[in-house]
Amino acid sequence: MGVLTEALAPGVRGRWDWANSLTVRIEGRAPESAAEAAVLGGRNALAVETAAGWELVQFRHADLIGGGVWRLSGLLRAQQGTDAEAAAGAEAGAVVVLLDATPARLSVGAGERNLPLTVRVAPRGTPAGGPLATTLGFTWKGVAERPWAPAHLRAEAAEDGVRIGWVVRDRLSDGWDGEAAPADPLRFRVRVLDDGAVVRSFEAMATSALYAVEDVASDLPGGMGGVEIGVAQWSDVFGWGSEVRVQMS
Repeated sequence: MGVLTEALAPGVRGRWDWANSLTVRIEGRAPESAAEAAVLGGRNALAVETAAGWELVQFRHADLIGGGVWRLSGLLRAQQGTDAEAAAGAEAGAVVVLLDATPARLSVGAGERNLPLTVRVAPRGTPAGGPLATTLGFTWKGVAERPWAPAHLRAEAAEDGVRIGWVVRDRLSDGWDGEAAPADPLRFRVRVLDDGAVVRSFEAMATSALYAVEDVASDLPGGMGGVEIGVAQWSDVFGWGSEVRVQMS
């Protein structure tokens, strides 16, 4: 693990982020560069501490700057649905954890979400009550159950209002047989924000919605300039997931 020596700016999702890099002081095993195919297959993953939680990032190139400081570039940001965390960025001094293998998952119940918990942590093979164990406090956010933000959000003005459409992103919606499993439940929240303030919120039971022309006139007498449309998906386990937004022109 290590710490950022420089701040990490918010980044893009769904494509390589070449504009930003991670500058991190790392203790222990040195990071290694990997081929594009290997990274797309899951290699070189790490977690970055942000004000919004932990962003999961992958990298292609690892270059030693000196003094135990590395520059990691060719980033894949917002992995595993950590869109909100990627949008927050990270300050210098933030903790970075290299994920060499699939981490063990702590067994917690749905009723423990957002509650402060205390756990005992010990090296593998040693007792939790032994001298090498330590006590940690944390709050489980249930991010593994959070619906991913929809993709390809678009909002286009039409005679009957603003036509809004998007594509569902789901952990289990794709299969090698070419048939996409429908999201369950197919329930979305659409919000209209004017200068950051929500002026209308409604639900849709499909991957498209209409912001009716009469509602536009009532909500936005000054026009659509600078207005944002946001869409999030519902989960019966988690609630509303991460929201994606698009700005109207």
